[in-house]
Amino acid sequence: MSESTIGSVVGGVRLDAEIGRGGMGVVYRGFQTALNRTVAVKVVRGAFADDEDYRARFRRECELAASLEHPHVVPIYSADVDEGRLSVVMRFVDGLDLAAVLGRHGRLSPSYAVELIGQIASALDAAHRQGLVHRDVKPPTSS
Repeated sequence: MSESTIGSVVGGVRLDAEIGRGGMGVVYRGFQTALNRTVAVKVVRGAFADDEDYRARFRRECELAASLEHPHVVPIYSADVDEGRLSVVMRFVDGLDLAAVLGRHGRLSPSYAVELIGQIASALDAAHRQGLVHRDVKPPTSS
């Protein structure tokens, strides 16, 4: 299995820039040539992709996540295994994450914080009703 690099193609998506990294994999901004659109693609780390139990859970969770229709849930377009790499392709959302917003603007007003928490809770509730448990919800880290 080869490592994913900028310019390589994974699951029909050309990887253009790394936009995030976590314990399970790397998220890239990419270009889905077949549909002429910018997308986000998460490529799962090789150690996880090689584990049969993880691959089965990955497939089930992608199917559940793709079934979610909610204004605060990023839609999933596809999930693939390409040359031994697991990837999930989703809508690209251009903007800042919560940690960046806090870093740039400092403490949020109480009303805005309540609004954001309500959106997050609503999205998690929709996921939980479908039987999907989000495994990566955490507070932003301080810099």
